[in-house]
Order: sequence, then C-alpha cells, then structure tokens
Amino acid sequence: AVENDIVILYRIFQGNQVDISEFVPYNRLYPDNKRFQKMCDAFAISFYTDYDCALNKYKEILSKGKKMGNFIAKLKIKSKSGKLKINSRTGHCNFWFYEGFDIANDIECIEITEL
Repeated sequence: AVENDIVILYRIFQGNQVDISEFVPYNRLYPDNKRFQKMCDAFAISFYTDYDCALNKYKEILSKGKKMGNFIAKLKIKSKSGKLKINSRTGHCNFWFYEGFDIANDIECIEITEL
C-alpha cells in the first residue's frame, strides 16, 4: 500500500450524498465476524478506479440476488488521507484512511449517479 496523492475514485453508495455511514469498513460492519477482525483488507474501504469497474461490481452482486447500493459516487480524495492498494486487473481499490481522516475536509463529491 502507498500513501495517496490527490485521487479520483468511485464508490457504490446507499444514499445520494457523502455521509460517514457510506465509509464503514467490514470489520466495523460485522464486528462478530472473527475473520474480518484479523483480515487487513476488512479494515479498508472499497473503491474503484473508474465508473465502469464500479458498475461491473454492482451488476455482479445484483446477479447473485443482492443489492449493494443505489448510487455510484465519483469522489476526489485529498492527498495524504491514507494508504491505498489498487488491483489493476479489476479496478478495485482498498483504501485505509488515516485516523485523523475528516470526511468534510478530505473528500469532495464530484458527481453521484443513480443506478
């Protein structure tokens, strides 16, 4: 994982605005899941490098009978907000925000598209 520069990433949102509830890692969503408490990736927030990668993941989950959100948000994340690791094959990005991360100051919403 490397420290981020200013970066544009996409995230599947439940709602149509930037809210702290959209940035909860799996280890906090599922505190009783012992595997998630030991898995480094479960402490990260998932993003995608472009809109199509996010849309493909949304469709993949939908085809399994589940729905993971209602919107795709295009977000600009301020430099030095955390560390990230990108899977260049899938466009998936794990982002570990630093403890001082402040959603109001560190993330700018460029666009939100309804799915």
